[in-house]
Amino acid sequence: MASPLSFYRSLTILQLILLGFSLVTLPLAYALTTALLSVERLTDQSQQAVLDAVQAIQASRTLVEDVTALERHARQYQVLGDPALMEAYEARRETLGAALERLYRLDLGPRVWEQLRLLERRETGAFEVLQGQAHDSEAVREALSVYPVLGELARGVFQDSTRAVSREVEAMQAHSAEVSQTLLWQASALIPAVLALAAVFTVLIARPLRQLKFSIRALGAGRFDRPIRVTGPYDLADLGARLDWLRRRLVELEQQKVTFLRHISHELKTPLTNIREGADLLSDQVVGRLNDQQAEIARIVHDNSLQLQKLIEDLIRFSVANTAMPVIESRPIRLDALIAELVEQHKLAARSRGVEIELALSGETVNSDREKIRVILDNLLSNAIKFTREHSSVQIHTGHYGEHVFVEILDQGPGIPPADRERVFEVFYQGDVRPRGHVRGSGMGLSIAREYAKALDGRLMVMDADNGARLRLELPRLGMAPPDQAGTQAQASGRAA
Repeated sequence: MASPLSFYRSLTILQLILLGFSLVTLPLAYALTTALLSVERLTDQSQQAVLDAVQAIQASRTLVEDVTALERHARQYQVLGDPALMEAYEARRETLGAALERLYRLDLGPRVWEQLRLLERRETGAFEVLQGQAHDSEAVREALSVYPVLGELARGVFQDSTRAVSREVEAMQAHSAEVSQTLLWQASALIPAVLALAAVFTVLIARPLRQLKFSIRALGAGRFDRPIRVTGPYDLADLGARLDWLRRRLVELEQQKVTFLRHISHELKTPLTNIREGADLLSDQVVGRLNDQQAEIARIVHDNSLQLQKLIEDLIRFSVANTAMPVIESRPIRLDALIAELVEQHKLAARSRGVEIELALSGETVNSDREKIRVILDNLLSNAIKFTREHSSVQIHTGHYGEHVFVEILDQGPGIPPADRERVFEVFYQGDVRPRGHVRGSGMGLSIAREYAKALDGRLMVMDADNGARLRLELPRLGMAPPDQAGTQAQASGRAA
């Protein structure tokens, strides 16, 4: 026999929804049907009780009137002896018989039936005396003494009929209260059961959908390390298996991409080294003296080889930034010392363009990955020196707010248009404004910097500036911080700035 779990997994999501809908509506349908049948029976019984009550009261009242009329006709006949009075008596007697027949058909109890039979017997005996004796005989006079007793019996029947109707009304009220109580208890039992069923099927349906949502989010975020497993209906479990196949395929493609980038980068280094060595030999005039044009060509070859080396290094960094997001080595870092080291490395490039680097450092310390921060600031400073105007300045500021520190680098170049503030972080995007030079950049520097900032649980953004470009790196002082908190504080700092 199949277990409930295997039965659950053999269903599709549509079958599960239909099954849940059926099981939830079944108790409600049962309760509604029971209520309708109970109300219908109660209505029929009430209608019948009202009809019986009306007939009982009318028949018993008619009975009293008929007995009174019979007594009047009998006494008039005893005095006058007129045959017409006897005919009127007989006609009224037929009405009395019809009233008795209606009362016999009603369920008024044994007491009423006994009174009716006694009344019928005594009236029959008196009628036989009136028919068989002379109107002024002693037997007729004795027969007349029966009619007051008949009147008492008729009034007793009327009173007992009224009481019987009252008892029937009370019984109907009790039955109605019982039906109401039964329906109330039924609803009290069924509503929690329906809610429980609805909750169970909601969980059964929502859980695999939630698993799919988290799995798709993980794929979108580039987290391929965890297998995707969806437990639930057959079609959703199959979809989860296909997503896991997609995850494995993406991992394979990512590995192939990294392998390709590293291989091609390694293969490019050998001829690049030869080119640089040859350019250095020519520039040093080891193989002979060079004229001015030849020296310029050697310098161009040397500069382009350096630029090509930087492009290859950017390519390697980009592949690493997309495959190694978590911070691996986190230790205290003095930003002043790191920034001073980077300024020293870029001193020659700045001097060649007549650019002065101005520092406004506040002695901040951050617990993070030094190499990733160095790569971020190196790209920002390199871009600032390239894009700022010749014989201008590049400013570097540090500061803090709350549990975060920031580094801002400002130049005096053409700036970044608002429409390009996010696009400059896209891979290979270079924008419309480019620095003057022999070789264009790769367009990967800011993309790598943004990826590293995310890996450090920080943010890299373009800020408003009156002149030139202003880029800001924000980092949590004590390492990884909650993203929501970091984002909120960063926005607050950006507004304050």
